[in-house]
Amino acid sequence: MPSTRMGLRWLGFPSFAALLAACSGGDLGSPEGNDGGGSGDTTSVVTGSGGAAPMPAAGATSGGATSSGATSSGATSGGATSGGATSGGATSGGATSGSGGDATTGSGGAGELDPDTITAPEGKIPNTPMPANKINLPRNNWRDGLVSPTLEAGHHQNQPIVINGYVQGAGNAEIVFYDIADPTNPKMLSRIQSPGFDPKGGPKGVGEAESHQTSVARYGDKFYQVTTSGTGVDIWDVTDARAPRHVRLVRLQGINYGDFTDSVWGMYWQGSVIYVGGTNTGLHILDAADPEDVKFVKKIPTSQFGGVSAGPLWAVGNTLVITTPKDNGGIATMDISDPMNPVALDFIAPSKSYICGLYGKHVYVQSPLRVWDVLTDPTDIGSANSPVATLPDSAFRAKGYPAGSEYMSFSDGYMFLGHLRPDAGVSKINVRDINRMSIESRVWGRLEFTNGDDQFSIPVGSLVVLADDELPYRGMVIAAHSMEPDTTPPAVDTVLPKSGATGLPRKSRIGLSLTDNVEIATVHHGSFIVRPMGGQQVKGTFGVYMGIVNFDPDEDLMPNTTYEIVLPKGGVKDLVGNGIAAEFKSTFTTGP
Repeated sequence: MPSTRMGLRWLGFPSFAALLAACSGGDLGSPEGNDGGGSGDTTSVVTGSGGAAPMPAAGATSGGATSSGATSSGATSGGATSGGATSGGATSGGATSGSGGDATTGSGGAGELDPDTITAPEGKIPNTPMPANKINLPRNNWRDGLVSPTLEAGHHQNQPIVINGYVQGAGNAEIVFYDIADPTNPKMLSRIQSPGFDPKGGPKGVGEAESHQTSVARYGDKFYQVTTSGTGVDIWDVTDARAPRHVRLVRLQGINYGDFTDSVWGMYWQGSVIYVGGTNTGLHILDAADPEDVKFVKKIPTSQFGGVSAGPLWAVGNTLVITTPKDNGGIATMDISDPMNPVALDFIAPSKSYICGLYGKHVYVQSPLRVWDVLTDPTDIGSANSPVATLPDSAFRAKGYPAGSEYMSFSDGYMFLGHLRPDAGVSKINVRDINRMSIESRVWGRLEFTNGDDQFSIPVGSLVVLADDELPYRGMVIAAHSMEPDTTPPAVDTVLPKSGATGLPRKSRIGLSLTDNVEIATVHHGSFIVRPMGGQQVKGTFGVYMGIVNFDPDEDLMPNTTYEIVLPKGGVKDLVGNGIAAEFKSTFTTGP
């Protein structure tokens, strides 16, 4: 019952130091339903300069595929085949089974992977030492901390992510892919707009469609993505970064180019279900059993989970964590063991925040920075007035940093907290011990812009990708945050169902919260194994956002059966190729 408390290796360019030196100080300059989106999608493909390229003529198609029933490369409505053919040739670069030391054979009945299964990313994320003169600089030396020129100038960019070894920016019903193997000279691979793109859409005529969160799913060897659109969400096939394909625009009732109301702020693609946070409109649930034909199922009003405005959200196994967008305050947990029919577990209403983030088992709320434990016991997430940890604004001011903040990302025990204009960039905060959080360093953004907002971030090895969303749009830039390359392996922080849990529903999904962001190309049936004890591996689909990974079985689990979860050593990897250091195992038992 709801709580009564609240009413409820990089390839090693030999001249990298010279390239960095050359770069420093350089020019930086209606009813809900589906709209098919295959025809008219535009894609720009560039193989030279890393700068923004013009959009192609209207009517150019991405890869020639349409969304009207296309099932290229064997993607079936039930989801999943492990080892089907890849789409668009996305296996170049040596993504073959067994690469990177994946333990895929002889693992106690798991069986062997198809030799064509993608087990490593196509692209390469750099992971190399950075010079001391690029790290933790004083404000006046901000330019020296930047590694790349400005990318995507004039385009709306929000939360960057990594898919299949390439950096992606998303915003305003548009996605773009970059190869950053040489971070001083990134190469744009593609850019594509949704049929729903409208820079002046909505009642205010400003065309807001900010991509504060996104999520990626793996069906066999095909990668799909859900992103924000002005009137709902877009579904993309992102298997081939050089030719992403728009699959479908799913319109959602009440979503109409809003800011913190009437808009989409959160989404998680767990497998056969996509959960969408529609702010004041509630929680929207989509059926994604067939990723080529995602359909709206139902909407749950905010009144059913404590009135919490539905912003960024995360599905972890049978638990859904919902947090609020800006100008709101709230955290809610829901039981999604029946995935289409969530039931409220608990909620709290902390004082107003801008946006929240989930890392490990904790939700981080800001500003000021406060922390609640939401996964240890989702039925009791504590009191709104009693976070388990706090980092006061005075800690930032004591270091001469701005206290105001908006967005955040995480990696290997660090938070990268984005700051407000005119002090663009992020603070790197040690959160390994939430009771002793400390500000370690500052990464400045492009301070040449008085209203610059380089506050969206994703750490990649010793670098961090920053993105801006202020008019006039200024795209992305890459900066340095560490002198040392990333050699820290990801580890499992939380597993749901909990190890040893019994009486689990047969529709249960398995969720892992890891200590670092995960490369989806390394999440497959050889690196994430679910099986009855001594039995054959269960097949299904995978969902990933940052460090949250889920497995959704194709069929209901068997009754009264003990299952084990196995992550072989070296299988699941972070964005720069560090695999988990030791085999992880956990068990749970279903009920009648």
